[in-house]
Amino acid sequence: MEDTNAGKKIETMNVEQAKEWFIGNKGSEFVILDVRQPEEYRSGHLPGAVFIPLPDLINKVGGLDHAKPIIAYCRSGNRSRAAAAFLLIYGFSKVYSMDGGITAWNGQVATGSYNEGLSMLEGRETAEELISLAMALEEGSRMFYVNVEELTLDTEAKNVLKTIAEAEEKHKTQILQAYKLITGENLTDDILNREPLSGIMEGGVRIDEVVSFLKGPDKTLLDILEVSMQLEINSLDLYIKILRTIEDAGAKKVFDILIEEEKNHLSKLGKLLGERIT
Repeated sequence: MEDTNAGKKIETMNVEQAKEWFIGNKGSEFVILDVRQPEEYRSGHLPGAVFIPLPDLINKVGGLDHAKPIIAYCRSGNRSRAAAAFLLIYGFSKVYSMDGGITAWNGQVATGSYNEGLSMLEGRETAEELISLAMALEEGSRMFYVNVEELTLDTEAKNVLKTIAEAEEKHKTQILQAYKLITGENLTDDILNREPLSGIMEGGVRIDEVVSFLKGPDKTLLDILEVSMQLEINSLDLYIKILRTIEDAGAKKVFDILIEEEKNHLSKLGKLLGERIT
């Protein structure tokens, strides 16, 4: 820790502690704050990170929740320490700077601009509309894993990919059950027939395009696993952003469930990838 100009302490958190925090807490319970520049954010960011470049923080600090812990990060840790010092001065009490920044992260990161994917929320305000979106994205991911399972002869990999596909199907059932619990009304999966986003998976990309890419003659199991993990991390990023954006309490609960499931998928894929690389 180090002193701020206000005499308070800047608490630091190393990347391993940050990863444990990220895995062990719901995305709605804390804030990851990226204080870098737009081009840095687009090239790779922690999933669900709130994006406020350090020079803009003074004008946007009012949009941050004082009640939630904030983990700030930048490229190496200098800007995040400055951001933490500023937030402490403005009355935030639970603020951490991620030591070493994203350079030290050594893990999967999401890509794209902050608003990428959020266009899917346009015109969707009710719980039914938001849950319809979640159903379509889950179905898209299920179709993706069903297709890529057929691209490998590795028995363990096939089982992992099949398990994730089956989990996506269960997610749809959970979503429908959550909707009934929240609203007292039944909603069936025929909403997928009315959903214009059919054929799009969680990361906001077209299923056929990704599968076609992975069918290339030079593609291996490692390519399949790496692409799957990138899609999952982008999905996690999108779901956390959606959770932060929507107001309907029932829909928030649904996306909270999905965020935890995305973490489980990443864990399974990451374990398998690590085994196959070594």
